[in-house]
Amino acid sequence: MNAPWIRYWHGLSPALRRYYRASLWPSLLFIALAVLHEWAARQSGIALPLRIGFALAPVPAMAWMFACYLRFLRDCDELERRIELGALAWAAGIVLHAAMAALFLLDAGLADWSGRHVAASLGLLLVVSYALIRGWLHRRYA
Repeated sequence: MNAPWIRYWHGLSPALRRYYRASLWPSLLFIALAVLHEWAARQSGIALPLRIGFALAPVPAMAWMFACYLRFLRDCDELERRIELGALAWAAGIVLHAAMAALFLLDAGLADWSGRHVAASLGLLLVVSYALIRGWLHRRYA
C-alpha cells in the first residue's frame, strides 16, 4: 500500500505539483535567511549596514516564492484558480478586519500590545486563515 504522502502527491493537480517543486528552493532559502537574521539580530557587534542587510535578506526569497505562486495561478485550471483566489480574498479580508480591530483597540487604550506581537499575529492569522479556507474550499468543490 502506498504511503499517505505518496497518495497525496499523486492526488494533486499538475500545476500544484509544479508549484511545490518550484517553491522548494526559495522556501529553503527563506528559512535559512530567516535563521541567519535571527542570529544576526542577537549579535551586538555587527555594523549597521550589515544588520540592515541581515534584516532584509529574507524579503527577496519571499518575493521569489510569490513569483512562483503567481506562475502557479497562471498555470492552474479555472476551478483551482477560483479556489485559490477565493482563499486569498477571504484571508485578506479576515486579516484586514483583525488589523482594524487591533488598531482601534490600541488607539482607545484598551490593549497594550507591542508592534512586534501585532505584526506577528497578523502574519500568522493570514497564513492560517488562508490554509483553512483553502482546505474548506477544496472539500466544498471536490
